[in-house]
Amino acid sequence: MESRQLKMKINPIASPTWNFLRLNDVPIDETVKLNGRGKSIIQNIPPKVMVSSGSCRECGECEAATYDDLRQMNTGLGREADDFFDEVCDDVLHIRSRKNAKVSEPVCISYTFEDGDANAMRQEIIAEEGSSITVIMDYTSGRKDKGFFGVQTKLKACENATIRLIKIELLGDGFLHFDGIAAVAGRGAKIELLQMELGGGRNFVGVNTDLEGTLSTFEGNGAFLCLNEQKLDMNYYIGHRGKKSESTLAVKGALRDSASKNFRGIIDLKHGAKGAKGDEQEETLLLSEGVHNKTLPVILCDEDDVEGSHGATIGRLSKETLFYMQSRGFSEHEAEVLMAKGQLNFVRDLIGDEKSVGRIQHYIEEVFGDDR
Repeated sequence: MESRQLKMKINPIASPTWNFLRLNDVPIDETVKLNGRGKSIIQNIPPKVMVSSGSCRECGECEAATYDDLRQMNTGLGREADDFFDEVCDDVLHIRSRKNAKVSEPVCISYTFEDGDANAMRQEIIAEEGSSITVIMDYTSGRKDKGFFGVQTKLKACENATIRLIKIELLGDGFLHFDGIAAVAGRGAKIELLQMELGGGRNFVGVNTDLEGTLSTFEGNGAFLCLNEQKLDMNYYIGHRGKKSESTLAVKGALRDSASKNFRGIIDLKHGAKGAKGDEQEETLLLSEGVHNKTLPVILCDEDDVEGSHGATIGRLSKETLFYMQSRGFSEHEAEVLMAKGQLNFVRDLIGDEKSVGRIQHYIEEVFGDDR
């Protein structure tokens, strides 16, 4: 068992704001005893997809520059968190779709943990030129389990390639969870990210996306549910470097009891990204008086021929909505639960994998069933 002192600043914002908001970063100072426990099972490897573990350069089938792009790129968790992964993770799970391969079946990876498990893992996903690949990753443990799981995922979509990454987090109430993502898209490439943060005790999600190629695109959709004393901290950065690159980010969820959530969403329209467009929207449904919510949407611009927009909707159910639902036989509590499920189903219905959708639905019903 290896003890690690996690003394770092995590989820640093790309453009610092007022210190009193306490959104520039999150200080972490605690000891984690890594024991390497926790299972990872690759449930499906479609044809024309290569999966290997170890040093990614050893495969010898991809250009070294592709790996250099990934190695040099930080995740949204920040450099200090990425240094932690470099220190504790010897191997990388490498997933690659071959050139021009249109892979319809997803690669499915399940990570399962028990009480006391503590582990950290890394993946690199590469879609070669003209190819497409979908990867589904779910993290699961017992509802009351405690532990630590850190995961780092780096993506490279080469010219005219598509990567669709789906992450489903269903960890126990006592888990500390780090989820760092870095993504780079080449000319005409697309990266689609779907995330559902439903479990865990303290969750830190950091996404750093580089739209470097002309006509490259990013489509992000996230859903979250924070109950009891859960804490969720999200940091999304989308950098536009390519001409006519486009990005959309939509995050929806609900807070209840004494839960807390921070959201940072930054669209950076860099010099030279002429014709680029970026849009981000965040919706948070507040179900209790004791919740804490902070939302910081930011647009940075260093180019004149671009479009950027953002918006945030935060609050409780309106009196009109509540009256409408009560007039149809729903209690106030039932109306709130129904609307919260609607926020989550927004992303769940985009996944398109029957087993994953069923697992999410079971979890949501179980969580809200505790209220009965």
